[in-house]
Amino acid sequence: MSAGPAMRCTRCLLPDTMPGLRFDAAGLCNICQQCPSVEALADDRARLRAELRAVIDACRGAKPFDVIVALSGGKDSSYTLMHLVKDLGLRCLAITINNGFLSDGAFANCNAVCSALGVDHVMYTPNRAFTERLYRSSAMDPGLHAPSAIKRASAICSSCINLINTHMLQQAMALRVPLVAGGYLGGQVPRQGAMMVIRPGQQVQRRAAMLKVMVSRMGEDARAYFDLPVDTHQAQREITVINPMLSLDLSEQDILAALTPLGWVYPADTGKTSSNCRLNDLGVYLHARRHGFHPYAMEIAEQLRQGVMTREQAIAKLDAIPSRNDVSWLAERIGLAPDAF
Repeated sequence: MSAGPAMRCTRCLLPDTMPGLRFDAAGLCNICQQCPSVEALADDRARLRAELRAVIDACRGAKPFDVIVALSGGKDSSYTLMHLVKDLGLRCLAITINNGFLSDGAFANCNAVCSALGVDHVMYTPNRAFTERLYRSSAMDPGLHAPSAIKRASAICSSCINLINTHMLQQAMALRVPLVAGGYLGGQVPRQGAMMVIRPGQQVQRRAAMLKVMVSRMGEDARAYFDLPVDTHQAQREITVINPMLSLDLSEQDILAALTPLGWVYPADTGKTSSNCRLNDLGVYLHARRHGFHPYAMEIAEQLRQGVMTREQAIAKLDAIPSRNDVSWLAERIGLAPDAF
């Protein structure tokens, strides 16, 4: 078990347990030392909004949909869907991955938001035995993901995100939809993640090492969830992955206020750390225990630098580490032995 942080950045609260972090004499981390001012960050997001709008306008009018949206029922993906429909006028297909741990409140929010926005909605449920094996392996095997992944998500979340992203690309290829949208915030993905052009043929090559690891750990079944079925017609196609939230100036309060008229209600059944997934608590607990910091630390730090979160709010989120008692039922559900967590 890793020790908790002895020191946090005086500006963004990133901990000294974060790999690669360094502090100056004033206690400012190296990321903050290089970070532009709040005003410059706002200008950068304005520029990014214009660039995203240009890309979106170029794809507008595709059939049957302009964009596929990964909808978890959480606040960020729900706001992303609302923004694409109401602000940008796009025809969206929302796809929800039922990983077996989405709460009843999250399902209700998916239905409410899609109904209010008039959006087609598809629920995809992967084989439960496979996903539970995937999460169990993620919890026990630190080598399942690249070492840098620990800076932005727990191992369990990284596996789930990988599965979700692959399915969205698979569906975009099958339906010939030019855009795929996620609801990731700054800190959850790098800034270049706001807009990425994907060529399926190149992706197959780039994902080969990851696929090999997944197949070796989970068996041949993993190909259905992590491989891209690319033929010669698909190989050079372009799919643009966008995360519009990285271009917006929004606090959590802004997001919740905007979603309320759609019937979105903050779930009471998702644990301490998520607005959609109950399994997230186990991922946070294991990550903090293993690495000594909250897996949302980068996301929270980014919001502090942007000025859309107060220091008090940030500390409250960073301190929201579930206890072993909170997550024991989740560990049991995925087959983790008591001595493994």
